[in-house]
Amino acid sequence: MKTYNILLIDDEKEVCESLIDFASQFGIAKFDADIIITDRQSWQDGAELLEKEYFHALILDARCMIETDQVDDNFDFLTIALERLKEIEQKQDRHIPFVINTGYFGEKEVQMMQRLITERRGKIFSKTLPKDEMFKYLVTEIENSDNTKIEKDYSDIFEVFDKGYLGSSFRIELFKILKTLNKDSKNQENLRAVRVIQDEIYNTLNRKNSSIVPNGLSAVERNRHLSGNFDNRARQHTNTVYQTETISYLSSAIYKISSEFGSHPPRKPTNVTVEYWEMPSNYAVKSLVFALLEQLLWFKNLMEKP
Repeated sequence: MKTYNILLIDDEKEVCESLIDFASQFGIAKFDADIIITDRQSWQDGAELLEKEYFHALILDARCMIETDQVDDNFDFLTIALERLKEIEQKQDRHIPFVINTGYFGEKEVQMMQRLITERRGKIFSKTLPKDEMFKYLVTEIENSDNTKIEKDYSDIFEVFDKGYLGSSFRIELFKILKTLNKDSKNQENLRAVRVIQDEIYNTLNRKNSSIVPNGLSAVERNRHLSGNFDNRARQHTNTVYQTETISYLSSAIYKISSEFGSHPPRKPTNVTVEYWEMPSNYAVKSLVFALLEQLLWFKNLMEKP
């Protein structure tokens, strides 16, 4: 079953509880989807969560609290929220589908925002009307988004994030990588991101069980350990084998190339006669990205073991 996570920002707790219940039933009945709503009562709290966690869409009130300790709501909320939302979208390199769910549908302050909301691909709905149309609109917008299409194409990979094995910031990084696979200008940036995700794979395994990835190992020692520390004389492994040779070779290539050309500026060593040196081509970067996807599958399998 598909899962859609929606952030709701509304200072009326009764409204939030009603929408949470409705979305849960409506999503399963109409879309065979689990629509999970997380609510916050101020823009400050909601924006902080939106930057840390991954949400497929956003529901905003028109009048709400801006600061957590604010006493009275006002229409300034909507102007501030939409401006900050634009910044978050730019940071995450995506459009976040949103609606305005308001009890002030006919108020001039809301109607004055209509043009901006439409330009930002949002829509206004009245709290007094049935919620079917609002959620139909949101689900359609979610399913048509670039990120959702990527999630469907790589559904087995994104289970890593759906199951909470890696955090939302790494999910966003992977989206950015997959969206720019064919852009040479993003090669160094993508290599850097590949290295960051690989590092978090090892850090997460270490936190799960330090016998899988012990503390204090160099990259070479870590790779040998995961491969079972084969003793050539005794012709046997000296510890548990956690990765196949395929994963060993791929992870080593990811680490070495992404470190050399992603984490550090390209440099040409002295006395090199090869003309084609500095940055790996787009073909090489693509191969490392798909190597990372293979490593993510390996990581997911390890995380699912007791």
